Amino acid sequence: MTETITLTTSSAQDQAHAQDVLRAAYRQVFGNAHLMEEQLVATAESLFLQGNLTVQGLVSALACSDTYSRLFLEKNGPYRFVELNFKHLLGRAPRNQTEVSEHVQRLAAEGYQAEIDSYVYSTEYADAFGFDTVPYWRTTSTTTGESNVTYVRSLNLKGDYAAFDGGTRPILKASLATGSVPASVGRGNRGANSSRNQRRYRICWSTLAPTGVNRRAVQVSVVPYGSLSTTLQSVQRRGGSILSVTNG
Repeated sequence: MTETITLTTSSAQDQAHAQDVLRAAYRQVFGNAHLMEEQLVATAESLFLQGNLTVQGLVSALACSDTYSRLFLEKNGPYRFVELNFKHLLGRAPRNQTEVSEHVQRLAAEGYQAEIDSYVYSTEYADAFGFDTVPYWRTTSTTTGESNVTYVRSLNLKGDYAAFDGGTRPILKASLATGSVPASVGRGNRGANSSRNQRRYRICWSTLAPTGVNRRAVQVSVVPYGSLSTTLQSVQRRGGSILSVTNG
């Protein structure tokens, strides 16, 4: 999910709007999982619809539920669990191995809820989503302060819109451990990788020393995924600044 969905009025006052927010929260937190009725978090739903939980509180309750634990920790293990927590709760990929290790260690030393709280009640979460916005995928374009490799890792972790985040193998483990750009995109599915590799990306970048006939300060390059990382690196080596990277 990449659109911004915010609770704009009390849940108790506008049930239709509250139901839309509730569905969006389930979709984001549970990574597109199709949940059976017995897997739903009924207590959290009721409190939210009565106006007794903020969206932030709802997200916390969903992620702290037995259903979330069974789907993403028990079936996947700690490393993939942490990887998915970044995706579901902060809307981005982990930045480095140190960040992942800190969360794995917190899970082991402080327990499940402390691990979830470290995302949902963090300064980053508050700055990005506040009390009333459902977390969403924040890295559809490059972000000031983020490295290019983090953007490429985010493409890998994001996956397809309708795909369920239930795979048991960490996607970014090798990339984070070695500090390198991921070798492939997606879940290891050849068809999905092929489709992603055929996509083209539009890179907008600026330079302090324009060259060429048009001498533009802002340049645009459209490249396939396979050339994305090397193009970004080339721009930076030439002293350029990446303004945005979007689907071309």
